[in-house]
Amino acid sequence: MQVRLGEHNLLVLEDYSQGHYIAGRVAAGGNISLQDFSVGSGLPDTDTSSVLVAGGDITLSRGGLWGDIRYGGQFVSDTSVNHLRGTASPGIPIDFAALGGRLRTLSSRLSTIPATGTTTLEPSWGGIFLRGTEAKVNIFEVNANVFQGATLFSIDAPAGSLAIINVRGTSATLSSFGQSLSGGIDEHGVLFNFPDATSLTASGYGFQGTMLAPLAHVTFSAGSWSGGLYARSLTGNASGYINRLRDIDICL
Repeated sequence: MQVRLGEHNLLVLEDYSQGHYIAGRVAAGGNISLQDFSVGSGLPDTDTSSVLVAGGDITLSRGGLWGDIRYGGQFVSDTSVNHLRGTASPGIPIDFAALGGRLRTLSSRLSTIPATGTTTLEPSWGGIFLRGTEAKVNIFEVNANVFQGATLFSIDAPAGSLAIINVRGTSATLSSFGQSLSGGIDEHGVLFNFPDATSLTASGYGFQGTMLAPLAHVTFSAGSWSGGLYARSLTGNASGYINRLRDIDICL
C-alpha cells in the first residue's frame, strides 16, 4: 500500500473558508473563501504551479498569494490582495472525485492494520503516551474520547520511521494541550488517521504531523498543523506549515 500525502499543505474535498497562513499548496473541491490570508509563501520562487485550486468559486480579500490560481467557477479578488507570484486562470487540474475515493480507501485500509505500538494513558493528569520500536512503521490505536481533558500527547518512535495513529470515533475535539516527539521521529513521519470521523474540532492545538480525515468537516481555529491536512472541508483560521509526510510503501 502506497502512502503519498506530501503534495498539499491543505486539501479538502468540499469547501475551505476563513483562512490564515498556509505555507504550501491549497486545494478544495468546492469553494474557497479567504480573508486576511497568505498562501504559498513557503514554496520555492520557481514552484508556482497550481498553488491555490478550487473546483468551484474562489473569493479573496486582504491577503497574499505566491503562485498560480486555478478555479472551476468564478474568481473574485479585491484590490487588497497581493498576487506576488503566478497568474489566475480557469480550469481544474485535479480530479477531486477520484482523489476523494483514493483518500477514503487509504484511510480505511490504514485503519485495518493491527497496532504494533503501545498506548499508555495517565487519566489522573491527562497524559497520552505512544511508544513504538519498529524501524519502518509503527501503528497505534487511540479512542477519540481520550483527547477530552488531555494535557500532553507524546509519540516516541525511531528516527526515519512512520507513526500511524488510528483515531477511533465519529467525532473528536482537541483543545489546548501539548504534543511532543521523541526517539528521533519528526513531523515528516507522523500521520493521524481519522477513518470514521465526520466532525473534528480543534482550537489552540498544534498538530505535529499530517492529518487524514476524508469524511470529516473540520473546524480549526487559533492553532496550527505542521505537515498536511486532508479532510472533507475546513473552516477556521488555523495555520499550516510545510513538513511533507515521507512517502512510504506498507506491505500488508
